[in-house]
Amino acid sequence: MNPGLLVAALLAEPGLCGPVTPLASPDPAAAAPYVEVAEAEQAAGDTETALVAWREVLRRDPRNARARAALKELCQEDPDAQEEAAAASLLSGLSLFERGEDAAAEAAFREALSEPELVDTASFFLGVLALREGRASEAGVFFDAAAVSPDEGLARRAEELRLQAAREGRVALSVRLGSEYDSNVDLAPDGTRRRGGSADGVGTGLAELRLRPWGQRGPYARLSGNYRGHLRFQGFDMAGAGGALGWAHVGPVLQLSAEYGLDALSLGGAPYLRAHRLHGAARAAVGPVVVVGSVAVRREDFLDTAFSGYSGWRSTARLDVEWNPSESVSVSAGWSGGLLSTYDLALGYLEHGPRAGLRLGLRPGLRMLGEVGLSRRGYQNFDNPLGALRQDLSLDADAVLEWDMARNWSVQASVGWRGASSNVSELSYGRFTGGLALVWSRGLY
Repeated sequence: MNPGLLVAALLAEPGLCGPVTPLASPDPAAAAPYVEVAEAEQAAGDTETALVAWREVLRRDPRNARARAALKELCQEDPDAQEEAAAASLLSGLSLFERGEDAAAEAAFREALSEPELVDTASFFLGVLALREGRASEAGVFFDAAAVSPDEGLARRAEELRLQAAREGRVALSVRLGSEYDSNVDLAPDGTRRRGGSADGVGTGLAELRLRPWGQRGPYARLSGNYRGHLRFQGFDMAGAGGALGWAHVGPVLQLSAEYGLDALSLGGAPYLRAHRLHGAARAAVGPVVVVGSVAVRREDFLDTAFSGYSGWRSTARLDVEWNPSESVSVSAGWSGGLLSTYDLALGYLEHGPRAGLRLGLRPGLRMLGEVGLSRRGYQNFDNPLGALRQDLSLDADAVLEWDMARNWSVQASVGWRGASSNVSELSYGRFTGGLALVWSRGLY
């Protein structure tokens, strides 16, 4: 190795125990010559030159345990140097975290715990890493430490993630019980108004078991069961069960997921629907915004002869752009569309339209979510019984208020409205729903 390079590095160092900024493209092989120099100079008692060489090792190989141990040993005698070393570890951990090198980032954050003033920040990121890997209990401990930070923004975010950690894990269970008012219970599978039903009270129940053996990355499975019972029109009571198998990737910039699911529903105690589905989603940060896209294909078989004509393929796609002007506000705008191909050709349609959403963090544990969408639907074939080629326009608006009233308990209040107009006047309708639900969620392992 050229000694001049080492001398230049020594002259350029702002602090031998200060931050070490890893190279954009780590190269462990290129670190080997610096290891030889560092060990030789340290053995000869030249501490400064050894520190410079070890720092060059870490710049090229951030995971090098020998270099980290040597820096810690050489800097620990000076209290100011120890503080600089802890700050260097924190900055190094942040750089590694942003590049998705979780193992090396965790080691750096743990070193930063040695400095009391850095404990809250280091604990927060250690909690994020533990939560990502499914170590929910450990994540909760780290978030407990970060939640008392004098930095209000950090403390607020840590409190939110502490609740999330209590409800997630490699094995998690959620149960939801609620009641609802529905102004129009009798709608066909495509939302068309039908005769027979009217306003009614509804009781709802949902249970879901989630399995994530390796945390937020890798394979996962989900099992669920649900029930929807009416006070007056029991013929519209619906019960269902379903499951899904999927795979998720969580990177520093890009998140991906893909899953296969199978669902079955009964209506009024009789078999109603069996559906196979494939779903894929992607989420990526692009400058100041996040782009979110999803696509799904679902094969639907309606087992009730009254609805058998709706059997076929349903495809949907959506693309949104999210922007966070502040920590407590998130706005989104996008476009969604769907294509329904049915056995009864007159029931197939193509629809699409814009959507916009808003998420407000009113305070820790209390948030509001709202969405509004406009959709234009064009049916693909002439409907002989109606004597028309249908063209519909619908406006949807939904809002949910969620309150985390305890570690594992939440209350949800929701309202929704759909106004549908059609060139076939008797198919125009309005539908209002409002509900209140109690949700219990807990990570079991």
